[in-house]
Amino acid sequence: MDDLWRRIGELLGSRGIRLKPPARTASSGERVVVLRRGRARQTFRVLNGPALTFSDVARAPSSELPTLFATTYVSRRTAQALRKAGIQYIDAAGNAWIDFADLLLDVQGRPRDEVPVARVPSTENLFSAGRSKVVMALLAWPQLWEAPRRDVASAAGVSLGTAQATMALLDEAGYGPGRSPGAARALLDLWSAAFPSGLARRLAFAEYRGGIEHPRPVDTGQRMFRSGESAVPDLLRPVRLTLYVDDLDPMLPVTNRWRSDGPPNITVRRAFWRPPAGLEEAAGVDDPPVAPWPLVYADLMATDDPRVHAAAQEWRQRSAGPDPSP
Repeated sequence: MDDLWRRIGELLGSRGIRLKPPARTASSGERVVVLRRGRARQTFRVLNGPALTFSDVARAPSSELPTLFATTYVSRRTAQALRKAGIQYIDAAGNAWIDFADLLLDVQGRPRDEVPVARVPSTENLFSAGRSKVVMALLAWPQLWEAPRRDVASAAGVSLGTAQATMALLDEAGYGPGRSPGAARALLDLWSAAFPSGLARRLAFAEYRGGIEHPRPVDTGQRMFRSGESAVPDLLRPVRLTLYVDDLDPMLPVTNRWRSDGPPNITVRRAFWRPPAGLEEAAGVDDPPVAPWPLVYADLMATDDPRVHAAAQEWRQRSAGPDPSP
């Protein structure tokens, strides 16, 4: 057993959890680990390495087994994305989220400096801000897979080089056109899990509190889009407003009588995309159009409210169709 698994075995052992080290299954060749506590037992497909990132999950083949992500250190941002994606994890510093049978191990906030981090060559982050924009555009408008790369770059609001590199990485990871029917669903799940701590933060303009019905742009030429709860009033009663605009006009909160003090219920972010030709949104003043459906889904999934998650699943099936049959 290498140093990483020895350390993880010690950490689990201190909690009364026994670890059977990684081994390859004879049937599928997957690397698996087995965790036991009392009579409870769970087999995991394991992703492990000294410096894994969330992008490594996207590159891993699909599996019928639950995934255990094991590495030297899991940052708060990576932990948040893993939890959103339902992927269990443990690191050599002692941070962990493991949940099976009657066992729940949830440890957060252990610092990196408790354990040395191995130096390894960096890998490309599939969910960096620029690449996340490209993924969103491809999910929203799948026809872009076959379009000129300049059209992809224009739709995603990125450079041509970023569009080309992202599509090459996605194709290499198995998400290109003609792949398994569930590839797009898997990509959506991983992208939306990374969204709150990644792209959403980069797009943030401001937060306010105030009325959330019928937001108005400062002038009719300003693009404005509803997302999250405010985009699906037929599925739930919205209590938050999420808006995407091209630029934050200082008169926007004045026009809508929003305030910057108190707990916010309004989030304003940058609208980075441009729909492909023929798919432009209709302009609206009293009732802004809805943002691209993957953004609405990601904003709904960013909350911890089960009611909103249920609406997100219905919205996804309405927008992308039912899940493919196994």
